[in-house]
Formats: sequence, C-alpha cells, structure tokens
Amino acid sequence: MQDLCGKLSGSAQQLCYQYVGAAKEDAWDAAAAWRRTSPESFACSGIEVECLQEDMLSSKVGSACRPLAEGAQCELGKHCSSGYCRGQRTPSTDDSSHKQQQQGGEDEGAAAPRSLLAQMVQPVAAWPTATVSVSSGSSARRVPETFLSTSHEYNRIHDYGDERNVASWAEVFKMLSPSPIIRVGGASQDKMTQVPDDATWKALKLLQQKTNARFILGLPLWPKNATAMGKQIIAASKKYLGNSVIVYELGNEPEFWPTGLGGYDAKGKWKPGIDAYAKWFDVVARQVNPCNHREDPKFLSGPGWGNVNTQPTSWLARVLYTGKDCYLAETNIHYYPYIDNTTVTPKQLLSQSLQDFGLSKYGEYQRLVEKEKLGVRISETNSLYGGGKVNMSDTLIGGLWVADALFAFARAGAKGFHLHWGIGGHPTGDLGQPNTGVQTNFYYKYKNATYEFKQLQALRVDASKLEKPVPWPSVHAPWYGYLFWTIAAAGKYNSKSDATFVNTKVEDKGKCGANMKVWALRADNGDLRIALINKDDAINCNMKLWIDDKRFCRTASISKLLPGQAGIKSKGNITWQGQTYENAGFTGKIQGSTVVIQIESKQYPKVGKCGFEVPVPASSAALLVAKKATK
Repeated sequence: MQDLCGKLSGSAQQLCYQYVGAAKEDAWDAAAAWRRTSPESFACSGIEVECLQEDMLSSKVGSACRPLAEGAQCELGKHCSSGYCRGQRTPSTDDSSHKQQQQGGEDEGAAAPRSLLAQMVQPVAAWPTATVSVSSGSSARRVPETFLSTSHEYNRIHDYGDERNVASWAEVFKMLSPSPIIRVGGASQDKMTQVPDDATWKALKLLQQKTNARFILGLPLWPKNATAMGKQIIAASKKYLGNSVIVYELGNEPEFWPTGLGGYDAKGKWKPGIDAYAKWFDVVARQVNPCNHREDPKFLSGPGWGNVNTQPTSWLARVLYTGKDCYLAETNIHYYPYIDNTTVTPKQLLSQSLQDFGLSKYGEYQRLVEKEKLGVRISETNSLYGGGKVNMSDTLIGGLWVADALFAFARAGAKGFHLHWGIGGHPTGDLGQPNTGVQTNFYYKYKNATYEFKQLQALRVDASKLEKPVPWPSVHAPWYGYLFWTIAAAGKYNSKSDATFVNTKVEDKGKCGANMKVWALRADNGDLRIALINKDDAINCNMKLWIDDKRFCRTASISKLLPGQAGIKSKGNITWQGQTYENAGFTGKIQGSTVVIQIESKQYPKVGKCGFEVPVPASSAALLVAKKATK
C-alpha cells in the first residue's frame, strides 16, 4: 500500500497515507473518507471487505489490502494507471449517492440591524408587512408526543452518564421531554469490532435513571458477524436498560460504507448492489428479531439511508415489503440539506427552495410507508452533513434552520426528528462538530482549580497524569431553536407535545420575502400557538395575523428569540423568552427570568376578522400564544 501512496498526489496521497496509518476502527473512517473524496484512486487501492475487516482488527500500522496492479481493470472500461482508475467511466447509481447538489442563491447580505428591543410589540411603520390568515378550527397533522430528539455516536455516549456531572446533562435532556428519546448509532455502529463495554452500559443506565430516557440503539450490519454482535447488544441493553429501548436500528447509511452498498451471500462472500444488501438485511433481521409466531414482537428499524434526497424509494420498498410483517416496527432515513457544505451561504441554507426540495423527496417516502401503516423516523439530521460548517451551523443560522425544519417535517408527517451531535466532544477540545446543539466540553482539576486541556498544555502540565476530565454541557446557538420548538409544541419544558397543526394562508407577503415563515398549532387546552420565524438576515417584517375565531382575539402573549450582537451570525448572547445560557457554568441550567409580553388584539372589519400585528426583526423569531375565551 505504501507504494501506491507514493504514486498519488495531493489529497489522494494524503488519504492513502491516512488509511495506512489508521489503526483498528479508524481504518473504517479513513477508507470511507478516501472512497468519498477521491474515488478514482480508491478504486485502485484494493480495499475489499475481507482486508478492511482484517485492518480493523489489527493494531499494527500498515494494511493487509493489496492495491491493484498497473493496468489492472478497476471498473468497466477503465484501468489503473499510476494509482488512478482512468478511462471512459460508466455512471453508476452508487456514484450519485455521494454528490451534493450545488444550489443557486444570492451572496450573503449585510448583517441584521441591532436595534432589536426585547419589549418591541408594536408594528414599525417603516417595515414591510405580510398578512397571513389562520384557520383555528382546521386540523392537519398531530405533532408526535416526542418529536424533537437527539442522535449520538457510540464512541463517547458514556460522557452523558458520567456520575460526576450526570445531573447537568439531565438538565439539558429533560428540557425536551419528560421521557426524551436518545438515538445511539451512526457510523460507529457499523465499524465496531466489539460491542460496547460494561462501563458504557452503566453510564447509559445512569443517564436513563436521571432523565427517564428512552433509547434507539444501532446494531451493526456491515460486519460478517453482524448477527452475533447484534444479539449481544440486544442482550446487554435488556440487562442494563430494561424496557427503555423502543427500537433497534439495523445498519447505518449503507450506501456510504467503504465497500459500497452490498451484503454477504449464503457462502459468506461479499456481493455489491441493492439486491445483495436487501437479502443480507433480511437474513440478519430474521436472526436477531425472529418472527416464528404471530405474537412475536417487531423491534427493528431500517434501512437508515444516508440522505432522503439521494436514494430512490424503490430501495426502501425492497426492505419494507420484506420486513413489514415480520420484524420492522418502523422505518428510518436520514436527512441533510442537498447542498455543498463547503460553498453554501447562509441565504442558500435557509432558502425555502432548499427546504421544499427536501420535503418533496421526503414526501415520497412518507406516502410509501403510510400505505403499510408504519412510521418514518428521521433518525439522523442536521443543518449540514459532515458535522456542519464553522461560523454557520454553530450560529443562529443553525438555530433558525433547526426551528423551521422541526415545524416543516412534523407537518409533513415524520415520526421523529433526531438532531445528530456526533461524539459530542473530546477531552482535547478538537472534535466537537459545529452543528451540535449542546457540545461536550471537559475540565480537568489541577491545584484546586479547573482547566481545559489546552490551558494545561500552555502551563506544560501533563493531563494524562491527572484525574480523568469531567464532561459538561456547553450550549451552542442551535439549541435555542430546540427550545423555541419545545414551547411551541408542548407549551412548557419537560412536557409532551400536545398540539395539532392548523392551516395558514399567506394573503399578502408584501416585501417580507419567502424567508418569513408562519406555523400555527392548536393545543389540547385550546390555546392557539403561532410561530413566526424571520430567517432573513436583513429584512425586518411586521406580521399581520387574521384569525377566523373571535374567541382568540382578546389578548395574547409574545415570546421572542433574539440574536446577539452579531445578528444571524451570533454564537453567543442569544436569548429566548429573555433567558440565556450565558454564565451557566458547568450546570446545564438556563439562566434568567422568563420574559413573556402581553399584546392587544386588532379588528379588521373589511374582512370580518380579528387578529394581531407583531414586529419580527430580521434574524429572529416570535411565538404568539392566544388563549380561547370561554365566554
């Protein structure tokens, strides 16, 4: 393999050396990155299932894989030349799964003005006005009781259950639900060479006890011994977590496996393609979740495609129709905006056209699965793939994306929406991903004070000789979008969603633009909750709301999500209902008193309706709650 690396150049050479130097499970990540980034050189690497598995089980530097010889055929009509697969290439379905569509859009606009006042409740004459009517008596989709959820890799899931600071993490997760759903899986489930150890299970047990959490656990599908490891994970979860596991996901993003989509045949030989994959999925599923009797429970989910935007629904149908009567309790897919995360601008990421594209693709899956009376869970999602983009996903841009996406996909019928936090963070402080809602930071104890890893480095203190660091929750900008949704859907924190979507209609958008969004929910107690989200970074907007039932038009309350000094690019000093996580320390507790403002209704005799007018500055959001009069 070293000889091949020497032939390559640029990023291909770097990827090759990264693979050669990778040890154990890191070989999976290195191979996947190589295949995705430089497929022409990867095709000549000789990395196949058997040698990749051997490399993943070895702690030695180097590789058991043997590159293809010079001139050897690497693809149909193509041959290896100087380490690259060259010649006329035949397009394949697999290629398209790795491409990200470049969306059009304007350049990023000027920063939003900072004349945002928390007490502003009257419309501003100089601002454009949009008019939206709300049909309070209509009924559309019911919001699932626990829709907003999170997703995490196995690697550092134990950090949340560290007994030294589990109380702080409980403060975070319990904001979302009295019984939050935590998905554990991702790439870490398919690349694992051994099941999680007892320490991991004990940490999950403690987290469950402190939060009343329910879990979705990933089972490996790529390894040849997937069945054995799957059974071990199920057994361990029952031992430590009891009945708190609601479903097990079989496999993760199989189209992005280093070996490509495929599976093992009856002789244990790897075969590529959707047919081989579907058969292998069924074989493993029937062994870990037998259905010998009608009363046998169904507890599996799949197939976990890497992106709803890229795979044909016929692929899901292959898995669905084979397993719906035997082992499938639900289906699951992933969603990431279909755009290049290296070049995307804020306007492109928050554009309505980009969201509409994803919703149209998701709708195809929803219609297919609804026919079979199964749900579709978006078990992994976030503002951008690959962990997100610095100075975008980790700002209020990411927070507004989260808030709007939650409404959009709940309205479309998804069973759950799991925002992916990856590994959360690392003691060195280097591996937290930008789109994480609450990052895992760490502090070390040294001489009766607390220090981060890099601070110890500056003091030339060897962190490895100290007590292991304490993981603590560091709230990032996207989290405020989570909280905005929670109050809109449930009315308060630590509560189940209690609302149904009602219909809205844009009567006149004025000059407010497409990025001014309105979502309306009717709560079980009769409250009408109307979410107003201004995703534009420059255009302020007055929202005129016409409501068809005058019983809602006495008084209402307004809560505001406001940016910090950097406007839509704010990472800190963001407030929701007047509260913030600034100065929260290691506690995970939101700070300050709740600010909710009362506003008076207005009458619109020309249209025979009443309602409210609300100013919504650029880069902000507001939640109007109108109570229904009983007399």
